[in-house]
Amino acid sequence: MITNMSIKKIALYSLTGVALAASQSTFAHTRLQNPVIAEQGTSYNNEVIGHTCTTAGGEHLNVIGTVVVFPDGVDSTLTVGGEASAKTVADYVSNWGSPVQLIQNNDVFPMQDEITDSLGNVVGFWAGAGEGLKHNLTGVIPFRTSAVNIEPTSCAKSVTFRIAIADVCTLTKDTEFSTDALNLWTPAVGSKFEIEGSSGYDSPATLKVERSSALPEKCGEGVDVIVTPSAAQLNRDMPVKINGTQIWPL
Repeated sequence: MITNMSIKKIALYSLTGVALAASQSTFAHTRLQNPVIAEQGTSYNNEVIGHTCTTAGGEHLNVIGTVVVFPDGVDSTLTVGGEASAKTVADYVSNWGSPVQLIQNNDVFPMQDEITDSLGNVVGFWAGAGEGLKHNLTGVIPFRTSAVNIEPTSCAKSVTFRIAIADVCTLTKDTEFSTDALNLWTPAVGSKFEIEGSSGYDSPATLKVERSSALPEKCGEGVDVIVTPSAAQLNRDMPVKINGTQIWPL
C-alpha cells in the first residue's frame, strides 16, 4: 500500500532529481554546490565532482580520491577591485583561520579526513579509497564553513576564495601528472599541482562570501576581493597523508 508518507517521499526524490539534472551543466567541472554564501552564518555545502577521467585511449576511469584546499590566508595573494594588492586576508576578513569542517559521510569514499596546518587550523579535506566514483555518475562530498566575518571597517563588498581541487583516478608521482590520471582544478601559481593546457588549468572552484553588514560611507559601492592560495601552501597541503605517511602523490 502506498501511504501519504510514501507519496511525499517520492515527490521529494523526484524534485531532487530534477534539481540535480537542471544544475548538471554547472558541475561539468568539480565545483561547490553553493559557490556564494552570506557572511557571518554557518553554511552547509557540498563539493560536487562533475566527471571522472578519460584516458587518451578513451578509457573511462573511476575517481578514487579527491582533495580540496582553501587559501590559508598566511601567504595568500589578493586582488582588490581587479588590481593586485599587498594587503592581507586579515585586512578584509576578521576571523579567517579554520573555516572548514568536513562532514563524515561514506556514500562515495570509505575514507576521509581533514587537512590541517601546523597550528591545527583546518585548511581543507580529502576523501578516497574503495571503488570510488563511477565514471558515469556525479559525486557529492559534504562539508560546512563556519561564519566568515568581513572586516567591518574595510571596503570589501565580497571576498572570494579560490579553492584548489584534485580528483585522482590513478595514483602517480607528481612528475607524472596528466589528465589520464587525474583532474586538477587549481589556480596557476606555479605549484606542482597544475596541468598546463588542461581544462582545469587556472580554473579553480570558488567560494564567494557576500557582505551583509553596511559599508562604511567612505567606500562608495565597495570593492570585490579575491584570495588565491600560494604555491608553497598547495605543495604543502595538497598531498594526502595517513598517520604521517604520504600516499599521494607517490
